[in-house]
Amino acid sequence: MPVGFQVCEFLAPPRLAEENIKGRAYSILWSCGVFSQMKKKTMYYPDMKVVKPSYDANTLKTLGKTTLQHTSAHGIPNIFRSKHWFRRMVWLFFVTFALCCALWQCTEMVLNYYTYPSHEKIMLISSAKLKFPAVTICNLNSVKLSALAQSFAMSNSLQDSGLEMTHRRNRSHHMNVSSDSADENMLYTNAFNKFASEFNQLPDEQKIEMGHQLEDMLTFCNFHGQECNSSFFTGFINYKFGNCYTFNSQKSIDIRGNQNRVDVLNITKAGFMYGLHLELFIQQIEYVRDMTHAAGIRLLVHDQAQMPFPEDEGVNVPPGAETEIGMMKVHINRLPAPYGNQCTQGEGIKNFYKDVYGAGYTREACKRTCAQQNIMDNCGCSHWEFACPKQSIYPKCNLSNMAIRDCVKLYEFKFAHDELNCNCPLQCSEELYELTVSGSQWPSTAFIENFSRELKEMGGQMREIADNPSMIRDNFVKVVVYFKQLNFELIEEEPSMTEINLISNMGGLVGLWVGFSVCTLAEFFELFLDILLYFIRRCLKPVTRQGYANPYIQRPSPIYQQKTTNI
Repeated sequence: MPVGFQVCEFLAPPRLAEENIKGRAYSILWSCGVFSQMKKKTMYYPDMKVVKPSYDANTLKTLGKTTLQHTSAHGIPNIFRSKHWFRRMVWLFFVTFALCCALWQCTEMVLNYYTYPSHEKIMLISSAKLKFPAVTICNLNSVKLSALAQSFAMSNSLQDSGLEMTHRRNRSHHMNVSSDSADENMLYTNAFNKFASEFNQLPDEQKIEMGHQLEDMLTFCNFHGQECNSSFFTGFINYKFGNCYTFNSQKSIDIRGNQNRVDVLNITKAGFMYGLHLELFIQQIEYVRDMTHAAGIRLLVHDQAQMPFPEDEGVNVPPGAETEIGMMKVHINRLPAPYGNQCTQGEGIKNFYKDVYGAGYTREACKRTCAQQNIMDNCGCSHWEFACPKQSIYPKCNLSNMAIRDCVKLYEFKFAHDELNCNCPLQCSEELYELTVSGSQWPSTAFIENFSRELKEMGGQMREIADNPSMIRDNFVKVVVYFKQLNFELIEEEPSMTEINLISNMGGLVGLWVGFSVCTLAEFFELFLDILLYFIRRCLKPVTRQGYANPYIQRPSPIYQQKTTNI
C-alpha cells in the first residue's frame, strides 16, 4: 500500500475500518483534507452530513469587543490586539490618560464658552458722506443782568444768597491758602444752590425770557458754505446754563415746548472750510457779577438722539479767539445680554428726557431719571436739576425747607457716588466724537476795523461796542466745527467663541488626544444601535444561537462527518 494512503488511513477514525469500500474511500479523502479545501461549498453525498459550527455572536461582550477591536479611535484597538499583558496595561494607561486630558480640556472650553467672552474689533471706514453731528451751545451766564433787575424777587434772592459777597476774602484770618479756597468754593456752591432753587421755581416761560436769546447772540452762521440762521437750532433749559441751543438736532422739542423736526445735515467734504462756522455775541455786559466766574460759550458735539448735559460735558470756547474744533467720529456697537456689557436699546427703561425733550436712551439720561424718581418717591418733590414729566404731580423742591433740603442732599450724594443701584446698562449703539481743539486771536488787529464797521451796520447794542476793540474781543466768540477726514472709526464687540468655534476646538482636542472624529462617533452610534437591537430581539423572543449574526465574526468552515449506515 502506498505510504500516503497508509497515512490517510492512519488519520481516519477507527470505526471507519468496518465500513464498505465506498464509505472507506470517502473517509480517507476527508481525513486527507480534500473536502476541507472546497471553500464552504455544500457537499451532497449519500453518506455525509453538514454540522454547523458552535459559536454565539449575540452577547453584549461580543458586540462591544468587536467594535472596540475595529474602531478608528487611536490606541483603543491596541489594547485588544496586544498579546502580552504588560503591553495591554501600558496601552490601557495611555488611552485612559488621553481620555482624561481630553475630557478636562473640553470641560474647560465649555465653561469658558458659557462665560460669553467677547473682544473688540476696530476698523477705519472711509465714506463719501458723513452725517454731521448735533452741536449744542450754552452761554456760560445763565441769567441776564437786565432781566434779573426787572424781577424784584429774584434780585432780592440774589442778594440774600450771598453771591455778591463770595468774592471777598480776608486772607489775614486764614493761614492756609488751600483751606481758604475750599471755604470760598463751599460758600459759592451753597449760595448758587440757593439762588438756583429760587430761580427754578419760576415758570419755564419766565426762565426762558430771563436767559440769553439765540436771536441776540447769533451774528453769523455758515454750514458747508451755505448760510444758516436760528431756525436751524432747537433749544432746552439747563439748570446751570439757562437757555441752550442745539444745531442739527434731528428731532427735538423746542425750548418753548413746540415739537420741531429738522432734517439731518450731511457733509461731503472734510476740512476747515466745510464745517460749521459760528460767530456769537455773548453779551458779557449782561453777566451777573460773582455768579459767573468765566466768560464764553460751553460747546458740546454729540449724536442727534443724545440728550446733552453741558454741566458735565463739552469744552469752553473763550471770547476774543477763533476756536477750531476738529472731529473724528467713533461708532461703537456692543453685544446685548448675555455678553459682558449687557447693553440695551432702551426699551422698557424709564427715560424722563425722552418724555420732555424727545431724546433717545443713554446711560447718563437713565441715571438722572433714576435719581429724579428716587427724589420724588422719598422726598415728595421733583429736583430742578433733573428732567421731570410735565404731568408730574410733584412740586419743585424748595430747599428752604430743612427736611426737604436734607433729603435732596442725600440723594444728590448718592447720585454723585453712583450709590442709587439704578439699572442703567450701556446703549448697544453709540456715536462719540473725538475732538481736537486749537485757537488763535480773533479778530486780529488788521481785521478788527473791518469787523467794527460790520457791527455798526447791525445797529442797536452792537453800535455801542463797535468803536472799542477791547469790548469787541470781550464779547465775541468765533468757533469752527469740522471733520478732519471723511472716515470714522468703527469699534464692534464680537463673541470670542461661537458655537462653531466651540465644536471645532473640541474636535481638535479629542482628535489630538484620542484620535476621535465624526466617523468614530458614527461607529459608536452603530454599536448603540446593535445593543438596542439586541435588547429588542431579546424582548420579542428567546435568544437562540442562530438568532443574530455579527458582521465582524469570521465563520469557520463546516465540519463534514460521515453518516453511519448499516449494511
